[in-house]
Amino acid sequence: MYRCSEVAERASLLIDGELGFLPRLNIRLHLAICRGCRAFIEQMRITRELTAMADTADDIPPGEEIKAALAQRQMQLKTKG
Repeated sequence: MYRCSEVAERASLLIDGELGFLPRLNIRLHLAICRGCRAFIEQMRITRELTAMADTADDIPPGEEIKAALAQRQMQLKTKG
């Protein structure tokens, strides 16, 4: 069974499904008893999913209302500074 540092080193491989049977089994055994590593792996999965969603999201340009509000705020900051 792996130590926490070994699980952390292999976390990306686990999430990507690139580990063989024995390394995956060793990590799964460790995760069964280590709450910290389970949380770490889950955080990595969430980060991967959010990053993938952000990469594929179409950037929508701001509408006229938002542009006007940003321009107004910029003017306010210039007059204060």
